[in-house]
Amino acid sequence: MERTDYFDQFIVLAAVGFGLLLVGGVNLALGARGGRRLVLRASADLAIVAMVAAAVDSLTRSELAVRAAALFGGVLLALALFSSERLHRYLVTLVALLFRPAARWGLLSVCGLALVLGSVIAFEHTEDELIEQQTLDLEITLGRQPNAPTDRARAATDRGTRVVLKEPVSPRDASLLSGPEEKMLRDFKLAGQVIRNGTATDTSNCHGWVFTGGLFLLSPEDVEIILKENGYTETTDPRPGDVAIYRQNGAISHTAIVRYTSEGQPVMVEGKWGTLGVFLHGADKSCYGTDYTFYRSARQGHVLAGLSGTNSNPVNSNSASVIPAASSD
Repeated sequence: MERTDYFDQFIVLAAVGFGLLLVGGVNLALGARGGRRLVLRASADLAIVAMVAAAVDSLTRSELAVRAAALFGGVLLALALFSSERLHRYLVTLVALLFRPAARWGLLSVCGLALVLGSVIAFEHTEDELIEQQTLDLEITLGRQPNAPTDRARAATDRGTRVVLKEPVSPRDASLLSGPEEKMLRDFKLAGQVIRNGTATDTSNCHGWVFTGGLFLLSPEDVEIILKENGYTETTDPRPGDVAIYRQNGAISHTAIVRYTSEGQPVMVEGKWGTLGVFLHGADKSCYGTDYTFYRSARQGHVLAGLSGTNSNPVNSNSASVIPAASSD
């Protein structure tokens, strides 16, 4: 507990204690209750509560005065309730009733049923909140954000098939993605297994990071076409500059570039994780699983035709520049 918290607690408790001392003394002096005496007693109690709150407010802060008044008033209210003859009669009746086995066990059954129903409702509510939060985290982390085809540039495969370049409709600030990124690394136990080489951004996804130099978004379907028409062939002997393609249930889920290989050591790949940052890691140390295949092409780099740049260098980061799209007029 910080020193300021301890001091605040001391002030509130000391003020309430002093107020209770005054209330006790005044009520002892007033003696037995009567009609007028009862009104006088209540007025004195309220005056003492106000006096204590005013004293705390003048010495410290209004927040502590409110806390002291609330605590002081709560104690006096509880005392008034327990001083009620009617409440005493109710309590005596309830205790007498609980001496009857049927009433006692019936009350216990009702309490048990209420506890079961309450726990089910609480569990479902918590479960719904958890699922909603996990879905949100997953969408923020790896999901597709609203995007649209761009008119800033055009790209095609080496055989001339046009590849649709996309951009996010409303790019988000990287700070919004930092929390989900850290959570995902913890959940997958990857925090100590990866090296972060780039910040989170909506500008491109993993496929766009490889094939557009990080300028645009590409769909997994585009990657299938690019592999076929840009001369990529599978290889079991990866080298720096090759492409690693990850799949889930047969469909492409992630694209990365081989950066380092050494005999007897894990293959190191680098790629952008959805909307998150760029990570360097062992090929089998990612949130995309271990179903991956390496591909190689004789072409220079992986950036699509129509975009200027190269990203085949195993050391340097991806880079590309936009060549403005030709006018259709």
